[in-house]
Amino acid sequence: QNKTKKMKLFISCFIFSTLFLHSHGEVVCSEDELLTELIEDIQDNGKLDCLRQILPPPNETTQQQYLRQAAQWTGDCSFEAENMALGNWVNYFSTNYGLDALFVDVEGNPVASDFDEQADMCEIVRSLVAAGRVPGVTSLKAISEDALMESLDCGGQESQTEVCAATGGSFNEKANWVIFLNGDGMKFNNKPTWGTEDL
Repeated sequence: QNKTKKMKLFISCFIFSTLFLHSHGEVVCSEDELLTELIEDIQDNGKLDCLRQILPPPNETTQQQYLRQAAQWTGDCSFEAENMALGNWVNYFSTNYGLDALFVDVEGNPVASDFDEQADMCEIVRSLVAAGRVPGVTSLKAISEDALMESLDCGGQESQTEVCAATGGSFNEKANWVIFLNGDGMKFNNKPTWGTEDL
């Protein structure tokens, strides 16, 4: 129990510090922005491509161009993080969720690792959807925007910025990004839960 309290205190302190840094020009991936990016990605073709750059198809219409450009991950949640030190996100993701396939491609097929050209935050959500961890969503081919909005919750009060990930460095410094996958950080369907064995 003391370990759980210490971890929650650490997460709270880190979130506070990253919010302070954000106010001084650093970068935070918020829950609102993450949901916006996810929904725009889905609206393009019904899938989570997670791509930062999407090439235009032949004979693209104006509407298709608008949806494609909106679907590209270009905001503060589009970063690529390294799996090291405090930002050891792949290990946290594996330990806390116990997925059979830690990473999947756009069709839900298991892959050995994440894709460098795809946003890590999107890949995390895609894996959880494929594993059936989002209530009401049984397939990557039938993703409900409402279900994602109801399932995703990041650390912080609703009246404030809810932080899913943050960096104390510049956006492109992969080693400095921290994705909050522990304690009261980033949760899906109220999981993971600290202090219990049922994750």
